[in-house]
Amino acid sequence: MPTRPRRRNFKSRSLTGCRTCRARHTKCDESPGACNNCVSTGRKCDGYDLSRLPVNSIRPVAISRLGWLTTPDEMRSLSYFEHCSIPSLLAFFDSPLWQKLALQMSHLDRAVYHAAITLGAIHEDSCKNQMRLTGEDLSAPRHWFAAEQASRSFAILSRRRASRDPQLREVVLLCCLLFILSESLLGQYDRALQHLRGGLRVIGEDLHHVSPLDRYLVETFRRLDVEFAQFGQGQPFLFDLVLEDDIPSQTLQLHSPDDVYDVVSRLVHIDVPFLGLAWSLSPAEILADYDNLYRRQELILSFAYSIEAEIQSFYSRSVHQLSYNERRRVELSLLTCLAQIVANKTCLFGGLVPLDLTTGFVDVLEYYESIMARYPERPTITLDKGVIPTLWMVASKCPDYSVRLRAINALLAWPHCETLCNSNVGASMALEKLKAELRADDQSLSSLPLTRESREELSHHLKKHFEYHAVCCELVNSPRC
Repeated sequence: MPTRPRRRNFKSRSLTGCRTCRARHTKCDESPGACNNCVSTGRKCDGYDLSRLPVNSIRPVAISRLGWLTTPDEMRSLSYFEHCSIPSLLAFFDSPLWQKLALQMSHLDRAVYHAAITLGAIHEDSCKNQMRLTGEDLSAPRHWFAAEQASRSFAILSRRRASRDPQLREVVLLCCLLFILSESLLGQYDRALQHLRGGLRVIGEDLHHVSPLDRYLVETFRRLDVEFAQFGQGQPFLFDLVLEDDIPSQTLQLHSPDDVYDVVSRLVHIDVPFLGLAWSLSPAEILADYDNLYRRQELILSFAYSIEAEIQSFYSRSVHQLSYNERRRVELSLLTCLAQIVANKTCLFGGLVPLDLTTGFVDVLEYYESIMARYPERPTITLDKGVIPTLWMVASKCPDYSVRLRAINALLAWPHCETLCNSNVGASMALEKLKAELRADDQSLSSLPLTRESREELSHHLKKHFEYHAVCCELVNSPRC
């Protein structure tokens, strides 16, 4: 007589049990605070996850070999951080900070581990939303999960505050940096600024004794300090802002891609405050202080032209010795320099730029398009200078509206964030400025000198951006994108 196959009795397991029981694959009684399963057997109950991520059937997650209890959700977001966030942060320029330090520390230190998971969860959510700023929405599973992971990292750092651990400084700075990125992706710039100030306080406690490991972190915080100053509070908290009087009078000598990047960064740090002032003045205010403004404009333009010439010279004699990433770094730096020149040449008109100055904007946009054709990588997040300010300048200042539309389309075609700059916000602000110009001149969209296809495309963009622009205005209320 054939025997019937034995059937196993499966017991349902709670998906909301404590982290310890879930790691042991045992049923949890879910007692408040700490479950009885753990307490009765002398184990430490590692608490409950308040939120679970949506099921992901696409990307497999590797088995954890870390020295502490983990969950599948944590390993999934850590995997996203490793395979998506870090490659994106490295896409423009190589950096040991992301190639080695961040990757290693996320596997060695629990505070960094939870901070990296926070960024991984928010980055994944941002990518699914095409990098649109949405603010923090705790009803969204990834946002709630990220908030929970951040709180775990904070708790670990708080317990270690009095520790003599020699690695604590690097741990705190790296966590602050990961939180700055996470908050910037959400458009929570006030909170990102708080994390920046926290990291700068740690650096300021021992600024003159920087280890080789610290150097990359300190340099990153220095750039962020200056960038936040330019877009928000006015002056850096810790590091000095490059001033107009610091412009070197002698001809520059560039010997490496790092030299190119550094000198263009210096130009930007000098030029952005001046452009911000010039663009905010009315024609009458510009006329009242024209001599002083013109002197500053000429001084900065002279510096920018000398930088452009030196970059061109360096690139022509070194291009065959440069790696792929180094060539891209030099070309992006040159793009930034060219954009600063055009912005400076057109910033003292006190209104619409004359149509005969369109060529400069077109040259910048065409150079950008040629760079994108040569380098197809499209990172979604970066801490380095990229292309958003350049494209926004063309999209909002060019007197030819068809060129503006090309720049707006370029912003929308590559959704990404460059620290405080978001491509969707840049496009939205450019569209809002165009709309304001039409209102001021009592014109309609149909009166613009555009082809029918371009006019329809621009009309479509204007209709879509209204709601998003309102969200951006609410979110971006401290440093401006």
